[in-house]
Amino acid sequence: MKCEGCGAQIQHESEKKPGYIPLDVFTKRISEGKQVLCQRCFRARHYGKLEPVRISKDFLHELSRIVDDFERIIWVLDITDFEGSYDPFLIDILRNKEKIIVVNKIDLLPRAVSIQEIKDWVLKRLEIERIEEIFLTSTLRTYGIRKLASQLGNFRKVLFVGVTNVGKSSLVRALTGADLSITPFPGTTLGLIKARMQGTTIFDTPGLVTEHRIIDLLPAECQKRIVAQKHLSRMTFKPENNKTFFIGGMCRFDIQFATEFLPIFQVFAGQGVKFHLTDSKKADELWERQYGKLLVPPCTPKQPSFQSLNWREEEFDLDVGEELAIAGLGWLSIRRGPLRIKVKIPEKITVKKRIALVNPYRGGMSDE
Repeated sequence: MKCEGCGAQIQHESEKKPGYIPLDVFTKRISEGKQVLCQRCFRARHYGKLEPVRISKDFLHELSRIVDDFERIIWVLDITDFEGSYDPFLIDILRNKEKIIVVNKIDLLPRAVSIQEIKDWVLKRLEIERIEEIFLTSTLRTYGIRKLASQLGNFRKVLFVGVTNVGKSSLVRALTGADLSITPFPGTTLGLIKARMQGTTIFDTPGLVTEHRIIDLLPAECQKRIVAQKHLSRMTFKPENNKTFFIGGMCRFDIQFATEFLPIFQVFAGQGVKFHLTDSKKADELWERQYGKLLVPPCTPKQPSFQSLNWREEEFDLDVGEELAIAGLGWLSIRRGPLRIKVKIPEKITVKKRIALVNPYRGGMSDE
């Protein structure tokens, strides 16, 4: 028997493993005909507490084997973290599969970005073939759910895949009404969960942990704090030369430029992420002293500690209409340039220079 919230196999032996529920509690809920939730899901729903559980790497290999068993693969991407959710592992295993791309959380973008602009931007960023269609969705606003449901109704058996925290389970619940565990914590789903939508059977999968996003380096409580829930934070900066800009404590930009006019850039990230601009001469001392304090994430100085991370540096030349995205954290968008910056981040984190997604001079988002 599996947990009806996260899909983990029910077991009574170890609290540290997925699917644990005390035997007496399990027996009582069965006898009373109540929903069976593992202890982890019960605490997440009723107390807002999620115990961390690492997804077995065996599931990644299992996913490669089972994708051929489904008529369509529904690959869910997060528009607020496109570089983090467009994972190379999934690109490889889904490249020649029949798939539908769902771009979720579009309600978190500024209304200056139109639906058509989002779709055009995503099409330019995709590097894979055999895409049947792209759907833009928001479970918060229920945008795009009806159209997606109509499309999925053409198939008997579909599989939802994606990295953690893209909103797969929220989409499955919106489509089917299934009582899945939906929490603000990444990685809530731990096993395959089956739900019905009229004649279509939908399977939800555990979110994949990429280790190429900032949030993948953080504990669950900190991830919950920094991931955008209702909107993105946006701030505009007009820095002078020899300034250092921090997006939290895990992403540092040293600004260099030689133009007549000062550059202007905007930064987009979750509400819990802290921005800070300082003189480059003070940056080293401030970074270590305020890491995990003024500079969030991380949410504490020790998870992870400054000294435990391997840091790398990259330089980028950016101009108007370009952005620099930090996977699992946010992005910097150039409003006046050019601008040269040196980025310092943890070693494996993806940093991507890309064409701008957000342009404040364009039309707003229309209703479905």
